[in-house]
Amino acid sequence: MRARILSMLCVLLLLLGSCSADKAGDGSAYQVYFAAPLPDGEITDPIQGPAVLWETRRLPQGADVLHGLVECLLSGPVSAGLRSPFPDGVYQVSAPTLTDGVCEVDLSEHYGGLSGADLTVADYCIALTLCQVEGVEAVSILVEGVPISYRDHQLLRESDAVLSSAEDEPVYLSADLYLLRKDGGLAVEHRELLVPSGSTPEEVLLRALLSAPETQDLTPPLSDQVRIIDLWVNDSGTCYVNFDAAFLDSRPPSASQARLTLYAIVNTLCQLPNVDAVFLLVEGESISDYGGVATDVPLEPNPDLVVS
Repeated sequence: MRARILSMLCVLLLLLGSCSADKAGDGSAYQVYFAAPLPDGEITDPIQGPAVLWETRRLPQGADVLHGLVECLLSGPVSAGLRSPFPDGVYQVSAPTLTDGVCEVDLSEHYGGLSGADLTVADYCIALTLCQVEGVEAVSILVEGVPISYRDHQLLRESDAVLSSAEDEPVYLSADLYLLRKDGGLAVEHRELLVPSGSTPEEVLLRALLSAPETQDLTPPLSDQVRIIDLWVNDSGTCYVNFDAAFLDSRPPSASQARLTLYAIVNTLCQLPNVDAVFLLVEGESISDYGGVATDVPLEPNPDLVVS
């Protein structure tokens, strides 16, 4: 696995905190994100401070929340000191849809004129706003039904972004996620993952593995009810992953399925140079087996389970 550093002239987005779970259409208030104002005069140095700011907007009782929030975004801010990152005239081609945790937003051709830092800021104003809605784990933004080809990734998640000064260059991991094929075996999905300040590569990899895949017909290895309590790597290269009780409650019915689930986790984590094996815990306690597969010793990667 490679690690590479990407930087931009303007301040990039870093992690902003967890999504809230406001109910759809109940008149709740939402944080709607817009671009921070640009300084006056010629810009000769990297801009300092946040790239995006938010204002509170409230939707009418019974409104379609996803559609309403996108309309709030495209209509521009009502607060002084914020600016719209969206081109004039951009509109929704169709109402947003939510499928398997991914909210798909289809915008008019005007949006396709954005690129570089301008596209990044506009994308994440939409993503951060919509990720507050219950059930939205990621956002996909299309232009007239087609993804923008020059984006480095098409699924935008809240966890992709942090607020940092330009002096803090964001670090990305180029990694392979081992996911379950619907017809059996494991498949590899390549992703570029941001490592937010204060997070470890192990945490970033595992959380990405458990999120919605970008590839059709692939599924994450665990139920979305499973929570990671903590994880750490010892000096011998064993990564300890401590799940909550839902890890056992949602185990697959057969040993063959359980094996794929386990090695999706193991293969993903063991690509890190400091991880040679994975030992699983549940609520801090070791488990003798998982769905009939022995787990009382650290598990080493098994590339033979990957179906090309």
